[in-house]
Amino acid sequence: MSLVYIEFISRRPGVSLEQFHAVAGYGQTGWAGDNAEDVLLANLGRSWRTGPEPEYMAFWHTQSQGLDRFDDWERIFRSGDAEEFEEPFRLAARIDRAGSYDALLEPSPVDTERCYLEFFDFADGAGRDEVRAAYEERAAGHPDLKLNVLLDRIGRLGPDPRGIAVWGLTSWAALEQIARDLNDDAGGPVSLVHAGMYSEFGKETL
Repeated sequence: MSLVYIEFISRRPGVSLEQFHAVAGYGQTGWAGDNAEDVLLANLGRSWRTGPEPEYMAFWHTQSQGLDRFDDWERIFRSGDAEEFEEPFRLAARIDRAGSYDALLEPSPVDTERCYLEFFDFADGAGRDEVRAAYEERAAGHPDLKLNVLLDRIGRLGPDPRGIAVWGLTSWAALEQIARDLNDDAGGPVSLVHAGMYSEFGKETL
């Protein structure tokens, strides 16, 4: 049992990009440093205006717990122990929404500056096994890319569409070999809804 929790984040109006990077980045790394159970898989900013809003996403993985982790988080927030990170974060950033997900493959932290994200639904009649197999086949066909994260939403605990995949890229040129895989005529168990170009937080191109 594990949980992947995604925060969909935007910069508050009137906050400079430099302030946002400093404060929001400190909030995320500070939480991760104080809560070893929660691994920050990726902290990403949309690049080149390609991908849905909001522009920023943080992926958290709690390996040893499922939805019961929310009880722990609630206790931490109510105790005030997180105020050192959360109060500055709230002044610069807004978590517009969030989602809870099951990992279809064991996730690994993103270790590349650039990522390609796919936001997808399941095709009619497809299940998790078929979607997992399709992504495993694609990953095998792109050995120089890394499929860091493959997720399916838990019930309706998150925004549409239900699935998210995160591919680590060595360069934007690597998009040539993967961005055309899921076109409208591709068929198969995955129905692509959105795709986006994302960079490590603080290195995004607006």
